[in-house]
Amino acid sequence: MGRICSLFIVLECSESCGFSRIYNQPTEEQMREIDELQSCPRCGAAIRRVAF
Repeated sequence: MGRICSLFIVLECSESCGFSRIYNQPTEEQMREIDELQSCPRCGAAIRRVAF
């Protein structure tokens, strides 16, 4: 199996309400959106970020 060479960023709700977004090689505009998103748009809980 090959290795993942591009950047993946996963945003998910820290309270597990079901909200999540996955970005593969985010653009500059998407990176701004990622930086600005501090709370879950569904329930208001904090957002968990995972980059790999």
